[in-house]
Amino acid sequence: MLRRVLVLAPLGVLLCQTEQARAFDAGRVGSESLQLDITNATSVVYNVDNRDSKPNQVNTRANDGWGVWYNRLNVQGTMGKWTAGLRLDNAWFYRSPYPEAIALDLTEERGNPPGGLPRPVFFRQKLQESGAELSNRYINWVYPAKYYVGYTTRDIELQLGDSYAQLGRGFVLSVRKSDELASDTTVRGARATGRIRAGDTRLRLTALAGSMNPLRIDEASGRYIGVDDSVTENELAISEAGMPRSVETDFLRREPSYAPDRILAAQFEVAPKGFKLGTQASMLVRQDPLNPDVVRQADRVLTASQSVEVADIDGHGDAYLEVAYQSLNDNDPDAGRSRDLIDPGYAVYAAVSIIESPFSLLLEGKHYRRFFPLRANVDLSRAREFSGVQYSAPPTTGAFWLDTEFEGFNTCVSGGRAKSDVHVGKAESLFAWVGHYYTWAESVSNDECEISDQNLNRVWDFAAGTEITSQKRKSRANVTLGGRIDETDRLINDGFGLTHVFYQETYARYDIIRHLSGPYSLQLQGWHRRRRQSFGGANEPWFEGQHLTGVDIASEVSAAVGVEYDTNPQTPDTYFNAQLTYKFSSASSVSLFAGQRRGALRCVAGVCRVFPPFEGARLDAVFRL
Repeated sequence: MLRRVLVLAPLGVLLCQTEQARAFDAGRVGSESLQLDITNATSVVYNVDNRDSKPNQVNTRANDGWGVWYNRLNVQGTMGKWTAGLRLDNAWFYRSPYPEAIALDLTEERGNPPGGLPRPVFFRQKLQESGAELSNRYINWVYPAKYYVGYTTRDIELQLGDSYAQLGRGFVLSVRKSDELASDTTVRGARATGRIRAGDTRLRLTALAGSMNPLRIDEASGRYIGVDDSVTENELAISEAGMPRSVETDFLRREPSYAPDRILAAQFEVAPKGFKLGTQASMLVRQDPLNPDVVRQADRVLTASQSVEVADIDGHGDAYLEVAYQSLNDNDPDAGRSRDLIDPGYAVYAAVSIIESPFSLLLEGKHYRRFFPLRANVDLSRAREFSGVQYSAPPTTGAFWLDTEFEGFNTCVSGGRAKSDVHVGKAESLFAWVGHYYTWAESVSNDECEISDQNLNRVWDFAAGTEITSQKRKSRANVTLGGRIDETDRLINDGFGLTHVFYQETYARYDIIRHLSGPYSLQLQGWHRRRRQSFGGANEPWFEGQHLTGVDIASEVSAAVGVEYDTNPQTPDTYFNAQLTYKFSSASSVSLFAGQRRGALRCVAGVCRVFPPFEGARLDAVFRL
């Protein structure tokens, strides 16, 4: 049987540092006033059969019939120049599937096929697979997800514990909170920033060092990543104290599914009047790899970049350029020295914004060769849900929700996008964009970034739409129509014949809010797509999408009903749901969701993750003092 584990840790929280604190006076300590900000976010989730089951597949049965209470308690205190914060995450699974039940269901469903394994042998095989699948799912944990203490003046900032970091445009380091992907990654260690101003010139130096700290529990799947003594030596024994640990079960021995990476990074910025020069670098030091891909195999990943930003082009726009370098090194015990796993990579990104009322134009371009995101050292055979955890985010130049850059698209690519906006009235504007890219690592595995026609995909991405506001901005509409054409230079076999089509899509997106009267407003929101994908998709083009109809009452009560659909024969056709939200204040609310949501790949600014389908109910409550 699986063991249930409870780890007690100090009460605490780290608030998202981008949020504005709403603190209350908790008294005085000497001559200083102590301000406290307390927020508690809790979710109670119940999952039933999500209709994704496949014959003989354990993983599609293991995500049915489970429930969790997931609580995040946040406390932040400020006293003069000092701040401190702690975040405590608690996951209690009040229901979960059992290996025996999964194995028995699969055995009964299979029956006695001619020439198949005997039923007892098949049952034991599926019992072992089920036990391994559940070995790091649905385990109860309480752990200090984030904590820090900081000291801030006009000229210096010092912080110990967890901190966020964005160096440049994300090539070198990008660890941040991303609510859309249920992701919150920090550096747990020390961070120092110093500022100097000399006339019109400003200087800033930032340095940080520590270990990487992603969230350890995936709320969508019930999976967690854990460490053990083999990957928490030296200072990591301190930074990983109280964090989820791997457990031994009757099916698997104790082995880590996550090994913390160490990071050393710095940024130096010089900002004379009108522009800014930035030099930034990071060194990621890994432990033994838990996954065999080229990035996770590297013992050290050195990434450095030089950026130039022009904040004002004579009142008509701005410009940005960043050039980055990356090397992936591995220790060679036979030679007694380190070696490059592959040739060093580089990346060039440029953006120019031109404004000449009523027109504006954004031009973005990129040229990347063997340039990889800093992926976390995760054992994907045991924790596939954490495959998207990464510590950098090279720009995509596409829309922030773009989810059609497959495989290594952004590691070996050249191209760009032009986006234009035209204000045709005080409250109406039109926009359009077109992007064109050549990528050599999307339809083939090409870590070395070999440039040849056999590896080439040619991609066009285009869209047009409008933004309209009315009724003193109480009503607004944003509508986008677009498409994507992704073709290979070589002929590929999609199972039905030879074609150049790798991926095609047309879509419509809209978000419309119409003020009705008094406190009432109506919202219509949706995304509808026609897709064709030669590898990993359906045999024929399919349609998928969602539509939400909601009513808002004085920004306090909102109710919505939604429908989702997917004509891909690999998935159910329709999904229905409803949601009700009540806001006590701008920072406190209760929300109830009931129904179905389809599984999907979701991306935000180039960081993606797969969300499994959901059927059941979910209650979310946020209270802030």
